[in-house]
Amino acid sequence: MEKTKKISRYILAFLLPLCLIMFAYYLNGIYWGSTKSILASDAFTQTANFYASFHDVLHGKESWLYTWNAALGLNYLGLYSYYLGGPVTFLVYFFDKYDIPNAVYLITLVKFGLCGLTSYWYSKRSFTIAEWKHYLLSACYALMSFGVAYAEQPMWLDAIYILPIVIGGIDTLLAKKKYTLLFLAYSLLFLTNFYMAYIVGVFSLLYFIAQSYSLSKMNWHNFGRYFATIICSIMTSGIIIVPTVFNMFRTHEPLSKVTGLLTDNSGLWDLVIKNMAGVYDTTKFGTVPFIYVGLFPLLLAIAFFLHSKIKRRSKLVFGTLLVIVGGSFYLQPLDLFWQGGHSPSMFLYRYSLVWSFLIFWLAGKSWEAGLERDKFTKLGLFYIVLTSAAYLGSFGHYRYAGNTNFILTLFLVTAYILIVAVRPSLFNMQRKFILFLLVMAEIGFNSYALIHGTGIEWHYPATSLYNGTMTDINNIVGKYKGNAKWLRMASLDPISRDDSLNYGYSSVDLFSSMRNRPFQEQMNLLGFKSGGNNLNISYGNNTLLMDSLLGVRLNIAKGAISKYGFVEQQPSGTYRVYKNKYQVGLGVVSPNNLTNIKFQQTDNLGNQTKLMNMVSGSVSSTKYFGSVTPKIVDVQNTKATTDQSHFYLNAQNENSLQTITWEVDVPAHAQAYLSMFLMQSKSGNSTISLEVPNKNIVSNSNLSMVGQYLDLGKYQSGERIRFTTKIFGSSSMAFARPNVILLDTKKYAAAAKRLSKNSASLVINSSKITGEARARQAKSWLYTSIPYDPGWRAKVNGRSVKIKSINNTFLTLPLAKGKNKISLQFWPEGLGLGALMSLSGIVGFCTITFFERKSRRK
Repeated sequence: MEKTKKISRYILAFLLPLCLIMFAYYLNGIYWGSTKSILASDAFTQTANFYASFHDVLHGKESWLYTWNAALGLNYLGLYSYYLGGPVTFLVYFFDKYDIPNAVYLITLVKFGLCGLTSYWYSKRSFTIAEWKHYLLSACYALMSFGVAYAEQPMWLDAIYILPIVIGGIDTLLAKKKYTLLFLAYSLLFLTNFYMAYIVGVFSLLYFIAQSYSLSKMNWHNFGRYFATIICSIMTSGIIIVPTVFNMFRTHEPLSKVTGLLTDNSGLWDLVIKNMAGVYDTTKFGTVPFIYVGLFPLLLAIAFFLHSKIKRRSKLVFGTLLVIVGGSFYLQPLDLFWQGGHSPSMFLYRYSLVWSFLIFWLAGKSWEAGLERDKFTKLGLFYIVLTSAAYLGSFGHYRYAGNTNFILTLFLVTAYILIVAVRPSLFNMQRKFILFLLVMAEIGFNSYALIHGTGIEWHYPATSLYNGTMTDINNIVGKYKGNAKWLRMASLDPISRDDSLNYGYSSVDLFSSMRNRPFQEQMNLLGFKSGGNNLNISYGNNTLLMDSLLGVRLNIAKGAISKYGFVEQQPSGTYRVYKNKYQVGLGVVSPNNLTNIKFQQTDNLGNQTKLMNMVSGSVSSTKYFGSVTPKIVDVQNTKATTDQSHFYLNAQNENSLQTITWEVDVPAHAQAYLSMFLMQSKSGNSTISLEVPNKNIVSNSNLSMVGQYLDLGKYQSGERIRFTTKIFGSSSMAFARPNVILLDTKKYAAAAKRLSKNSASLVINSSKITGEARARQAKSWLYTSIPYDPGWRAKVNGRSVKIKSINNTFLTLPLAKGKNKISLQFWPEGLGLGALMSLSGIVGFCTITFFERKSRRK
């Protein structure tokens, strides 16, 4: 009976925040099966598609180690380590891919429930308070603003529910000298998400030092046990951590530079304003930390430092810890340190959850010591004055905080003062009930307001936007992929940049923090847009040369396309299908040493020409591209000016539809492209619509996200054409001077036929490739459109061969004259070492535990 009662309490702790957040989503029009999905912001592009791909992995359709369906080919274990770790993600196994929006919704709710469950568990074992108080504190912790505001990054929610277990493990180590719980908690943390593990790891180390000092248990034995546990935990998670570290070193993303002492946009009253109920500013650059965990816990936490029964050393050490975390919001070096030396462009202050945990912890300890009514009343009144000074004295600086937030905050603080001020003997049960209900209403409202704010800023898209055309695309992939493991295809009207992971086709497109950055840097030099830190790479707006070299078999689009060699097939629903007759397979035998290729930084057409000539064996002097300057016929809603090398557009406002009509003479046997290279824009979200009436072409592109070559169509005979560009989203833009690029289709066809003639016969099976390549001469090379990654292992005719790269872009191998049997296997760098470390970590921990217990018996 007692066991059943205990279990029911934990179930209630799980369900309480889950139901509150579920109701908050419901009030925002999001629920199971709703027409509005939970997929705001990155959840639509990344989470939904990554979950869909993980569904295929769990069902044995795709490999755990490598995927062909992201940026031509990607280390999947790296993707898993950041986006898909944690026990809850495995629930996608039970969902159809069509129903992934509901899967994301359920997983998000479950994670909030787990936050309530683990914080309740921690509260029960750490704070000697009444049962209802555990529920109150755990619900507040579970629905902290950090978790709700950043819920579109569900992989970060795991850290919120694992953190109380980690801290519970530290407490157990200090109190009982037992460290199995800490070992398991750290291992789960590191296996779940390496990035958040770093943040929680730093905080837990600081907490261990603070608590050791507070309890007067700072000795070498405890430090030795603690660090031995950390080392064993890291080793145990080595099977994930080590390959991830290798992958990140290859990415070589430079550390952010400290540009000043203070963080950008930080203000004096940030912490006060963001602790007002229902305040949402932004999750883009310029945000203030999301630190809210409830007003009542906040007041209790402040009361911790005023309480007469709490030791001064505890106040000193945890006050110092609070200052370190809070100061990090203002001091740029500390802010960067918490985030691994990299300054995020969105979703800032990713360590804010540790502040919320501290408030939760301080509140529990304060409540355990007992409420000192007079001090609490004075504290509450002081907080009202402080909030009033912050809100009224900022003179509108915090525009996102409105009168409703201000008045509601004052009302709640006043109510809490009155409830606490009443003598405990009066209306005891009613007072507890009202307090509990009021706090639940407060955190419920705050959750609703943050979800509402997210919806205004990012928009929660319709579920049909995710799955409305799923059947159409699945039919295309199923028809042309068949039983094969590989289909290179591109959508000219993508739903998102990660569609290929969902639908199971190989594409250039990808938006991910875990990526093959050296490869994407080089692809940018071949005309595939991937600038800055290379989080994105896009297929859109490139040339036919790259279609052949990459083996792109299909283009699908909702409108007409006019590309030389692409023959229209049977449509599928809303999509028209075009098959490339000049497509080659995964590999081509080349007579040239491909490792000698070097790309130029500012000549992507020259780089394409060089690659095509070297791979196909064409004469090195063969040129495929020419150019002519188009004539401007008409300009509307903007002022167009040019100088020797630039083209400028200046409109009255960013909502102006800047329309330009152009005219140009296109020669016979040409594929024409309008080159529009955006150099500078007042707004980072400008779009361009291209209309070519005589080819029925209407295309739309985001100028900052896709390549520069807008397709004007194929021309068998010479023709004067007129086309229109419509640009929207920025009032001021500077382009490299536009010209029309002309691809000689005769020369292209000849080179493409040479590629096809020398094509290797390669078969993909998951992360393994086998086949044959016939070389007509000695010292030939196998060109592949496989992204170079040192995780690949190769054998030619049964002998191991060191893989080489084509300018750090594609994988290439030396071949002998005649028939060559090829075998390629992908094994992520460091995976073997990581597996060995995992085994060693488990054995090491068991050994330490054995000898520790043995010494205790003595």
